Amino acid sequence: MRKPSGRHRGTNKTLSFASVILLGINGIIGSGIFLLPGTLYQEAGLGSVSAIVLAGLSTTLIALSYAMLASKIDDDGGAWVYSNRAFGAFVGFQTGWFGWFLGVITIAAELAAFLTALGGLIPVVKQRGVYISVALVIIAALIAINLIGPNILTFIDNISSALKIIILIAVIAAGGYFISTHGLHVSQPQAVSSDFRTAFSTAFYMFTGFSFLPVAANKMKNPEKTLPRALMVVMLIVIAIYGMAQMTTIVILSTNLTAETLPVAAAFATVVGSIGKTVAILGMLISILGVAVAVSFDTPIEMASLATEKNLLPAVFGRTNKSGAPLVAIWLTIGIAAMLVVSGSYLFLVNLIVFSAFLQYITTILAWFKLRHDPTLPAGIHLPMAPLLMGFALLLIGYLMTSATWLTWLIAVIVALIGSVIYATDTRRRGE
Repeated sequence: MRKPSGRHRGTNKTLSFASVILLGINGIIGSGIFLLPGTLYQEAGLGSVSAIVLAGLSTTLIALSYAMLASKIDDDGGAWVYSNRAFGAFVGFQTGWFGWFLGVITIAAELAAFLTALGGLIPVVKQRGVYISVALVIIAALIAINLIGPNILTFIDNISSALKIIILIAVIAAGGYFISTHGLHVSQPQAVSSDFRTAFSTAFYMFTGFSFLPVAANKMKNPEKTLPRALMVVMLIVIAIYGMAQMTTIVILSTNLTAETLPVAAAFATVVGSIGKTVAILGMLISILGVAVAVSFDTPIEMASLATEKNLLPAVFGRTNKSGAPLVAIWLTIGIAAMLVVSGSYLFLVNLIVFSAFLQYITTILAWFKLRHDPTLPAGIHLPMAPLLMGFALLLIGYLMTSATWLTWLIAVIVALIGSVIYATDTRRRGE
């Protein structure tokens, strides 16, 4: 997953359609496809491919609500800006607050994914003490990068973007070769849980980075036409890549897939040999770390913008250092992410991310219903049967949220309560 921020925005319309497509693909593809195929296969068996495809199509539907609002409201911030405009400061604050929390969990999840992949290359990292030590070293490096500035970010971004796409294409090609030499044989895992709803919900994590594109609408040429077409093309490409990658791991690894923590690397190694696994893991490490660095940079900026642009957080959260880095937001964001990465499992963090994302999707879709006929806003993008489609999306999200555990609900309630206390005690907002 890749989160957007104001650093991607500008007043010049500089992004062509091809650039938008590449940005969208890069923004969506994250650690999920590298680590989750075994989990999805365990939950839904051969139906895991359908779960991925349906999650992608459903996410496309949700993404269109972002696209329609982005064409009407030309402000940085995405979901919290839309909610603030539609329902007022408190709802806007809570949406932004959960958006920030979503970024925090994402940093933790990507670091957990990185450490899991590193453990496949250096087994000693699997030991608890070593795991925590390496995690803290990476956390310290992220804080340093954020405090110094984003100069290194573009380089890391470009390298990680290229590697993750190259790896997936190589694995899919290896799958094609495997089928040509061994034939197409697929089977259900013996202990499949047959929980398609959970697999469907988990698969959403692999697509949550779509929100990058609507927020970047301000830099697109003819966004009213470019954005909907780009969203459709990007989502279809990513769905195809994910679906083929999932099927490839199933075909190559068969029922052994459920036991693999690094299924994509294991599938590649089966065809290419042990050197293939090493190459795949190295590529995964750079790719996943690139996402973690990008999100660690974006998320504090989102918190700072809540404090400085709309006065929805106390001013202290927007405090910066001499380099212009949001000092308090950086320490708070990465500090909480550090606690999560050493205490929570990757799969738990994934489910928490999906739940938090669903909360943002709900407020965004409801904001679209509220603002679609607002006479003070531009007409924006018009989609046939939009109310029916958005209503269906709400029902779907509500259905999937019922698969969340009580602990996930409890954490969401605690986060909301903490946010409410901060909001209520902000003397600056009350004018005191």
